[in-house]
Amino acid sequence: MIDAPRDKPAVQNETARIEAFSDGVFAIAITLLILEIHVPPRAAGLSSTLLALWPSYLAFVASFMTIGVMWLNHHRLFTLIAKNDDGLILFNLVLLLGVTWIPFPTAVLAEHLTGHDQRDAGILYAASFLAIAMVFNLMWRYVVRMRLAIRHVDVAAISKQYLMGPVFYAALVVIALVNAAACLVVSILIALYFALPPSLWRRKDRSARAT
Repeated sequence: MIDAPRDKPAVQNETARIEAFSDGVFAIAITLLILEIHVPPRAAGLSSTLLALWPSYLAFVASFMTIGVMWLNHHRLFTLIAKNDDGLILFNLVLLLGVTWIPFPTAVLAEHLTGHDQRDAGILYAASFLAIAMVFNLMWRYVVRMRLAIRHVDVAAISKQYLMGPVFYAALVVIALVNAAACLVVSILIALYFALPPSLWRRKDRSARAT
């Protein structure tokens, strides 16, 4: 069941400070990613040097998309969260801790993507997102268990979609063991998956029941 529109202002007022603070952290983290792409020195051949920076470009795009989609899902969740408590604030802070960490493994992977340490760098990168995915799941399940969310048809669909997060990122760790560049490409695909609206899973459930 969907609550009446009159519930929406209450949701915004109750969680406004959490959302505002979180938006600022996401914005800073996503901006820091570009600082790891350094301008080539004037003495170097510009075209060849710019092409040689492709690991930094790929890492930047992968992390930008992933952090952007995390922000999108964070926004989706807080449109449904009607009230907060200390537990939610703690989970949200741990989540933001992970978000602010991401520029570091991104820079490490970009630096070592073509070197002999690429596997270790890829594992660090993938494991960082695995940890964030686990926190995202724990936070959402805490919200549902403590009944902090409004009654909405997408609550169950979100839970189903988020269950795949730790599974996908655990697989990403395995991929990083084989090829770090493939790890970045797959992370982009995972980001696209989580950009999909939760209503798709609601429709799948309806179709399954209909058959």
